[in-house]
Amino acid sequence: MTGIRYITDDKGKKTDLIINLEEHGQIVEDLLDALLIEERRTEDSIPFDEFVQQLKAEGIIGEGTL
Repeated sequence: MTGIRYITDDKGKKTDLIINLEEHGQIVEDLLDALLIEERRTEDSIPFDEFVQQLKAEGIIGEGTL
């Protein structure tokens, strides 16, 4: 695969990865998004409508928004 290089230790074990972001940037972004979603899976959440009301109360969005 082009745009991908491995760095190995003195025993030949792969330790790092270099990815050409011009070539594979979208894939890397998708992977990082998936990792973030997994990391946050157990966080508390609130209903969307409640979130919008909080934004409105804080003046972040106007009443006519959403």
